[in-house]
Order: sequence, then structure tokens, then C-alpha cells
Amino acid sequence: GHEHSFKTRVLSEFEYQRRHRIPLASGAFKIYIDQMINEANSRPMNENVPTELTSELSDFVDDRPQDGVFRVNRQIYNDPDILVAEFQQIFENGWVFLCLEGLMRKTGDYVATAIGRQPVFVVRRADGTLGAQINACAHRGALLTPGRAGNFDGNIKCPYHGWRYDTDGQCIAISAQKIGWPEDDFDRSQFNLKSVPRLESYRGFVFGSLNPDVVPLPEHLGGITKFLDLYCAPAPAELEVVAGACIHTTNCNWKVVHDNGPDPYHAPTVHKNFAATLNHRDEKHGHGGLSQTETGRLRGKVATGSYAMGNGHTAFWADKQSPESFPVYALKDQYEQSMSPSMAKWAFERSRHVTVFPNLLINELASTYVRTYRPLSIDKTEISSWCVAPVGEAPEARAARLRKFEDFFMPSGMSTPDDIAIFEITQEGNQAKSGHWSDMTRGASVATPGPDDRARELGIDPDFSSNNFQHEIMLQGIYRQWSRMMFGDGTTP
Repeated sequence: GHEHSFKTRVLSEFEYQRRHRIPLASGAFKIYIDQMINEANSRPMNENVPTELTSELSDFVDDRPQDGVFRVNRQIYNDPDILVAEFQQIFENGWVFLCLEGLMRKTGDYVATAIGRQPVFVVRRADGTLGAQINACAHRGALLTPGRAGNFDGNIKCPYHGWRYDTDGQCIAISAQKIGWPEDDFDRSQFNLKSVPRLESYRGFVFGSLNPDVVPLPEHLGGITKFLDLYCAPAPAELEVVAGACIHTTNCNWKVVHDNGPDPYHAPTVHKNFAATLNHRDEKHGHGGLSQTETGRLRGKVATGSYAMGNGHTAFWADKQSPESFPVYALKDQYEQSMSPSMAKWAFERSRHVTVFPNLLINELASTYVRTYRPLSIDKTEISSWCVAPVGEAPEARAARLRKFEDFFMPSGMSTPDDIAIFEITQEGNQAKSGHWSDMTRGASVATPGPDDRARELGIDPDFSSNNFQHEIMLQGIYRQWSRMMFGDGTTP
């Protein structure tokens, strides 16, 4: 590969912000945010990167199925100009996961997050619906959220000059208004907060987009909704977010984090210590049922499969060697009568893992885990994660779920630290300009276009299916979508 630099109008605006050291919460950046949204409202849904770049896609993704080749130029992990283009073309132009609806139960509950470079918050409005606003006071651009999540306690108050907004984003009070604007007919509505153009939710997963013309969320999600449905049911009640969250950073590009999720090929090597420790613990203490942890997938003892679901989404599965170790198994007798045998197999005896492009991971392999991530810079990514569980779950099931979550998913657990170490040494190795491209061809020659038998049981129609989750068809699906969104081919975001 060779060095390449993206040069677009929006990138130049970002360079202006960076070179002039405009802070994210300044008045000048507020003007920048307004410009971005106004441009999003006026530009075509598929404003592509300039045509002189489209012929150079092969500089970054070498996709030649007829030759059995799929590889990615490692420059995409360490070129700051590429990250800026990703902000424009992917994060600020398509759907991104924002938060879990279960974090906002009461009026005024909010979650502060971001869409690409743009700070936003999602809030439970007075009428019970969800809304999302740009997280910047209309006056001087200060962030309006006291923390990552909480409650606005009546209305939204700017910590800088005390301006107030209701949960719809309407400006309802300006401190000392008569001193600044003595006229009787002064219209405060000019200072209403800017709304995020699109906000939709599916089964409690909240997504947003700065592009008002983005396709409807169900169209973006496609067949991955079948896996979200399985994740949310069967349960005696709706899912809730278990108290607490894990938020940490890792020194790598966001795609290194995203690639790791649909890559179970790494697990027997990277998580070998986890599997050995859990097996030893279970044997030593005679654990069974809920107290044991499923490790069959890590030792190659069970059937597996994987899918490139389209739109960059992925899913893989593994049959459970010890299904009784999962809390959901206790519901089997109650719910399987209403299901076909194949669907009951999917629900109770098959663990699943899903990624939704570009920033959501859902993992049911050890516990019930939701993770999102966002790029902070070319080589730094913030990761946030939660444990979810059915409301009213039996105490012994909840305790088992949390212990498994702590074992595998927390930064203090036995697997996440291993993943973080791999993220960071991979990022460092990706700096080698004379090194190889990253090969993602594994299993391509035996992949099945369209659905396999198990996919048909679930009612999904993936782009490709594989009978082994260690194949890399999922990574190929991710980078085909990355290519479409970065370079454009008429595909809607």
C-alpha cells in the first residue's frame, strides 16, 4: 500500500477546528455544530467522497473473491485523515447506537453520549417519549449534562450562565433576560436546543443519526433484529440495565476494537487462561448448574457458525455444552411450548454474539453483555459496557449472571484485560509501513452465499453463512460496508 490522504470540504472544516484549537464546548464550536446539521439537512443522503477517491478504494480494501483474496491496508488504523473521513461518512451520516432505553425510566432521565464528533444527550421527555439534542447550550456552547447519566431534576440548566430548557429542548428562561434583551416581544425560541434529526429505538436499543434522510432504522438493522428479539426474549418481564457501568479507554483505533468482537478465532489463544481457570474452579468446587461457566466454545467442543448479515452487521453462534449454566435455561419449560423445536434450540441451547455496525456489540456467550465504543482519536477508543437482565429475575439467577459478567467482561476480569493488551499491541504493530496487509480471507472458500439451514430456522437471509465461527466472513462483511460508506456506491447509509 502507499500513503494516501483524504481531502474533502468537511475535512477542511475539521482541520480549521483542530488548527485553531476550538474546544468542543465553545461558542465557535456551537456554530460549527449548527453548520454540520444545516448541511445534513440540505445535502443528498448519499453525498459521496469526491469521485477522484472512489477509484482508489483498492488502496485500502483489496476485495477479490474470484482470486480468494480479502485484505485490509493497515493504514486505515493509523491515518488521522481516514478517521476524519469516517466521522463524516459513517458516524455522522448513518445510524449509530446511542444508549439503552432502560437507563431512562423517569421524566428527565438522560444519557450523555456522542454521534461522531458531536456531543449529544438522550432524555426522557415530559410526555414519556425519548428525545435527543445536541449537548451544547445555545448561548455559549457549554455542555448541559452534569454527568454521563442522571436526571435533570425538573428542567435543563446550563452550568455557565443559568439558561434553562425543558426536556423538549425549548428555551424557557434566560438569566437576567431584560438586561440583555429589554424588548417586550423578545422571542426565546431562537435559542431552542438543536434536535438530533433522527432518533429511533428497537427493543430498547436507542439509535440516532445526524442525517435526516437516513433509511428507517428497521431497514438499517435488517435481519439482525431476529437476534435482538432473541436477546430480549424469552423473559418473564422486560429487560433492565443492572446498576452500574464500565467505562474505560484503550490505546487503539476504534476498528481494532470492532474487529475483535466478530473474531472468535482469537479466543482459544487469547482467552486460554480464562477457560483453564474456570474449568479448574468448577472442578475444584464441584460447580454445576448456574454456578458453572460454559467454556465448550473455547475448547472446540461444540458446533458453531457465523453470518455476514449485511450493512456491516455480524452474528455468530455456538451450541451450549452446558445450557443449564445459563440463567435463561430456567425458563425453558415455561416458554418452549410456544416455540417450534428449532426456535427453542436457538433460544435456550445456543449462545449468540452480535455486532451492529459501527458501534454496538451484544454478547450472550458468558453473560448478557452490551458494549458500545467511540473513537476519541486515531489511536484511542472509549468503551462503555453494561449488564442487562430480566426485571424480577430470581436472586440466584441474578447473582450467577453478575458473577459471570465480572469474570469475563469487566476490565478487572479475566478476559477483558487480555483483549485490551491485544488491542494495543495490534495498534502498535499496525504502524509498520513496510509490513503486510491484514488478511481476512480465512474460510472464504467454504462460505455459503445466503442462508444455511440454521439461518432458515431463524428466518434470516444473511449475505454469507459459515459452518464455523472461526472463519472471517464477518470481517469481510464489515469492511465491505466500510467501503460503501467511505467511498459510496449508491448504497444508503
